[in-house]
Amino acid sequence: MKKVILLFFVCILFAVGCAPAVTVLPSATNISVYPSPSATATKELSTPNASATLAVTPVPALSINDARARLLELLANNGNCHLPCLWGITPGKNSFRQAQIILAPLSSISHSVYLDTSGSGSIMPRYTEVALEIYTRVAFLTNPDNDVVNRVTFNAEAHRPLAQGGYEDIFDSKFFGEMVSTYTLPYVLTEQGVPSSVMIATFGGPLTRGGSGGFDILLLYPDQGILVNYTTQMHLIGTNVRGCFVNAYVEMELYPSGQDDSFFVLLQQTDWSIKLNYYKPLEKVTTMSLDEFYQIFHEPTDQCIETPANLWVIPEP
Repeated sequence: MKKVILLFFVCILFAVGCAPAVTVLPSATNISVYPSPSATATKELSTPNASATLAVTPVPALSINDARARLLELLANNGNCHLPCLWGITPGKNSFRQAQIILAPLSSISHSVYLDTSGSGSIMPRYTEVALEIYTRVAFLTNPDNDVVNRVTFNAEAHRPLAQGGYEDIFDSKFFGEMVSTYTLPYVLTEQGVPSSVMIATFGGPLTRGGSGGFDILLLYPDQGILVNYTTQMHLIGTNVRGCFVNAYVEMELYPSGQDDSFFVLLQQTDWSIKLNYYKPLEKVTTMSLDEFYQIFHEPTDQCIETPANLWVIPEP
């Protein structure tokens, strides 16, 4: 049943032709800036209703220094739990209150906090080191019937604040890679095994409207309730597009494990119902199989992935 569901899902969304031969190459050193398809058509988890009738007792925030130390600890060990558990919050097991108790102490270093009413919550802790800002976001939804968390979303990115306002995306920060080491591509592959599916999304030419990123790789683990997306810098190398995933941005969708029959149904209720249209199966756009991909990337490596540019849409100027 698992294979039939996955094959049906992939065939409908990602039917593409066979690709030319592709090689896996060492990381490029030159960095150019292009928008990422993962930034297209996003939809936030619903913000808690301020008029909700069920009030939740506030949890005190830590001091700024203690909150920074706590964030580093959570990123270093994932709250001493394994995906789909995040920071001690396990989809299908923990309640809103338990999630609130874990996240609210980080309020003192968070850009925005929505944890005061039941149903859903989110928090955006940030860690600044010299001129680098590590941005993280955790959001969750609960089942209205039993107040149990049934969806957790996680993001981690590295930014450089600009003097004129805003920020610049940074994809080559060793410090960031060390901070989020428990969510990197090699770590997830080693912990979770060979994915049920690996997808790629990129562009066949540069985007001229600014932005950064442009090369995404997506791992699907339906039975474990895990989707992991890595965004890195796109490079046009001759007739190919290259992506290198050392220190890549991380985005996760986490659901109760052991419910693979409902995994894709749940994804269709999120912004991934739109974003998945940009992705194509690894086997269709490279010469690698899933097993070959796993063997190359389950250990730390500076190797990259290339895919023919003519398989991807060239954006309008």
